[in-house]
Amino acid sequence: MTLSNASNLGDVDFNPEDIDRASQGQIVPIGSGLPYNVQIPTGKLLDVLMALAPGTQRLNAKQRKDCRTKFQQKLYPKTRPGFCMRIAENLHLGYAGQPDGHGKPHHWRLFYDDQLKERIEALVDGRPPLEANAKGGYQIEWGGLYLRSEAERRIAEALYQRGILFFANSRGLVTLDGAAISNTEHNGRVEADFLVFHQGKCLVLEVDGQHHLEGEQAVRDYARDRMLLRAGLPTIRFTGRNCLERPQAVVDECLSILQAQKP
Repeated sequence: MTLSNASNLGDVDFNPEDIDRASQGQIVPIGSGLPYNVQIPTGKLLDVLMALAPGTQRLNAKQRKDCRTKFQQKLYPKTRPGFCMRIAENLHLGYAGQPDGHGKPHHWRLFYDDQLKERIEALVDGRPPLEANAKGGYQIEWGGLYLRSEAERRIAEALYQRGILFFANSRGLVTLDGAAISNTEHNGRVEADFLVFHQGKCLVLEVDGQHHLEGEQAVRDYARDRMLLRAGLPTIRFTGRNCLERPQAVVDECLSILQAQKP
């Protein structure tokens, strides 16, 4: 098991079958040479494994659910004292028992290095990891929010200054049932740059960089916007340049659209 060649260095080449190939006492001592560790219940461990394995990011909602179930099925027989395995050179796993007593959740201990520290700790805390990469990773932290660009920061500031409730880079999942959208166009996972709320109404504000003009990305954007509209969430898109240079005007337009919406 080795690190993936994916652009995100927080990804690990790992799949459920690897658990079967692990043997008791494989790491002696477990976590040797790795500076960090965290103890987490099975549910959180599954969240971390699903996020770290790059192959899972290409699965649709049903496939992800099946993969998560398979991970859980492979882990359950390993809930015994002394079980440990090397997921990668910089990621080790060991069984940590049931610290809250019999019948309570099983726990596991993950050992990791500096390369995985930010990503794992963000996943454990339930927050998006701060990443800087060419494929839309988070580059800016502002007010406890994780943003991708200076244009997003300008919009966040403008919304905050106006006293508008908003969520930044929020993720969700929507079914494709009944939609004229194929799995190649969209997998049902959505992320909104900004969810903007005003007077009991909401819309999605998107800050579109240059990559949104590319053919495949544009197709995904159209499909995503239609899925959100079916759920009652209209999307308005602004260029990154508009958001960077005229953030107050962007917010004004958002508010005028929200005020025009019927309750």
